[in-house]
Amino acid sequence: MHFFVIVSRKSKLKRTVARECFLLLLFVNLFVAILIPGRAACDRKTDRITVRLSADSVYAGGRVRCLFTVHSLAGEHAEIAAVDSSAIRPFVLVSSKRVSGSLFQGVSQERLELEFAAFGSGPQTLPPLPVIFRDNSGRVTGTPGKTPPVRVFIKAMTDSSMHELRPIKPLAAPDFPFFIFVPLVSFVLFAAGVVLLILYFVRRRVHKSAESVDPGQVAHRKLSKLTTRLSSGMTPSACHDELSAIMREYLERRFNIRALEAVTQEIERDLKKLEVAGRESIINLLRQADLVKFADSRPDLEESRQSIHKAEQLIRSARRPKR
Repeated sequence: MHFFVIVSRKSKLKRTVARECFLLLLFVNLFVAILIPGRAACDRKTDRITVRLSADSVYAGGRVRCLFTVHSLAGEHAEIAAVDSSAIRPFVLVSSKRVSGSLFQGVSQERLELEFAAFGSGPQTLPPLPVIFRDNSGRVTGTPGKTPPVRVFIKAMTDSSMHELRPIKPLAAPDFPFFIFVPLVSFVLFAAGVVLLILYFVRRRVHKSAESVDPGQVAHRKLSKLTTRLSSGMTPSACHDELSAIMREYLERRFNIRALEAVTQEIERDLKKLEVAGRESIINLLRQADLVKFADSRPDLEESRQSIHKAEQLIRSARRPKR
């Protein structure tokens, strides 16, 4: 009898322990069922927050651009909290730009672009910014999220005590590049001198070549061609005009006087100074050509031939006396 009483008590104890274990498991399952969806929702919200840096390392005092982007589903919109300047040291906020808009149907986008000046040295962390999700009525939905922490390595180029944003100095005007200008000017002057020297020798050679050609022979060839053209139908007036030009060119090259652009009186004066033989006949021939050109004189074909023949004789006999 005593044995059965002991067994009955043990059975009751086992049932009590089993009932308590069952209640404990039920409570744990209920707690997990409530907690995990909230954490999953929070994780899903965190996945919708991205950050992008313009550079992950800068010198002290350098600028860093940080772009935070949050995507919101239909029926809600995200709001990134404002930056507290005292909480982001050793960073100094330079500028901020906030843009909101629809990315595509059912998804909106909130963008916050911040520009910081980084100070200090070594690895520095920009603390996370709170992100609040609200529904269309303005009520907060779920647990607020946070932006990922931003880490920037600051290279100490300046004194580590530098901790404030200083104004940018104006650009200094560059020094005049004398080391380039002086050789360049020297080269240009040298090249100009070489060119002038070459031109001088070329003109001298051409002048000597022109002096070596007998102007009398050149004039005779031109007078022969003029006779042929006169026989081929050239008018007497045009013949006397061409004859005057040939004689003036001959006198200028033979006696080194200004005859092509001078009037007949000036040519007569120069020939008289040089005591050129036959100068009277030369002047008469030039005056006859002036009458044809300016006084409307009408010589005939025979007179034109005689004028050419007379010019040939004058060129043969004309000479500058030796002194």
